[in-house]
Amino acid sequence: MFSNPSPPVPSAANLLPAILLAGPPHSGKSVLGHLLARRLRALGVQHILLPAAPDGEGAWFHEVDAELRFMLRRKGQFTDQLAGQMAQAVRARALPMLVDIGGRPQGRQFEIMDACTHAIQLYREESDRQAWRAWIEARALIPIAELQSHLAGPEMVAASDGVLRGVISGLDRAQPCPGPLFKLLAERVQGICSYDYETLALQHQLGAPEGAVVVDERHLARRLGVAWSGQTPWWRPEDLARLGEALPSGQPIALYGRGPVWLTAAIAALNAPAPVWVFDARHYGWLRPAAVTVGAARANAQFSLEVRRAADHQRLVFQLLPEHHVLTPRPVFVPPVDARLGVVLDGKMPKWLWSGLARALCGHPWLAAYEPRTDQFLRFWGSEAA
Repeated sequence: MFSNPSPPVPSAANLLPAILLAGPPHSGKSVLGHLLARRLRALGVQHILLPAAPDGEGAWFHEVDAELRFMLRRKGQFTDQLAGQMAQAVRARALPMLVDIGGRPQGRQFEIMDACTHAIQLYREESDRQAWRAWIEARALIPIAELQSHLAGPEMVAASDGVLRGVISGLDRAQPCPGPLFKLLAERVQGICSYDYETLALQHQLGAPEGAVVVDERHLARRLGVAWSGQTPWWRPEDLARLGEALPSGQPIALYGRGPVWLTAAIAALNAPAPVWVFDARHYGWLRPAAVTVGAARANAQFSLEVRRAADHQRLVFQLLPEHHVLTPRPVFVPPVDARLGVVLDGKMPKWLWSGLARALCGHPWLAAYEPRTDQFLRFWGSEAA
């Protein structure tokens, strides 16, 4: 379960696939990206869905259709800074990636395309097909599919030279209804993105900080007898009761895995004050939890943290500020909180932020995560955590 790897030799090129979802606005790219990501998750294929566009056509790891519809309508400005961040995220990808770029690329947005390896092209009109094909060919991206997209109507597969061509339908934002052509496309994407878990994990863990003991969450789950759903551990709060005996005591830990954020937070709090690193597959690789100052009047530059008080607990609510789509690790400031009450962490934060908050607040009677799908608090730290 534990290992101490040596630092890796840097690679000149990232050989993992980065599949560009290309096409004009309203061609169904974001719906297709969501459907492909959902199919890959169901098949146990590790991947990242990167919404590189703030124009209402991108969404992070959708879990429910209502959230999908909300995120697909979210608008924003595509700045040079955001384009640079997204291009770097593609170049530094640690897993196969689906890249949902904007429908009208310009300026630094082409850097995102430059970092990709493959392309799936959707189009409505012939002029769109020609324009996007020219951009794709100029970057020598490997074409997977070139499909005319209609909301409804019959599908058609055309004779091709190895590239999947034809007409695809059902990429409706409100009620996605993919047809047989989507199945053919998903099979091709699965074949390109399928990598053995242990192979990817070994490559990632070789880059862990020197001197840290690597803890793989899947191996940890087997040791603790956690239930599994298919190929994925199904962590429950009661599984945390024996967590302390299964972790190296008082040593620096590099935590690897895609388990729930509250598991990462619980381990980070349990290992305090010894250092902890967490693996961020989307952007940064191995990261230390953010340095957190509690009781500060200072605002955070990229997001807000609001304390909402109740009689027997307090809720710390996270919200991204406008135009901040990628959080850059930096010191975090938390408003004053009552040390006598438990704290509920609420919001779609990255693991490194969950970990930093948990370590800073672990002196409270208990900590919990808000679960929006059930509207419940899931306690992961303190005397009532399990």
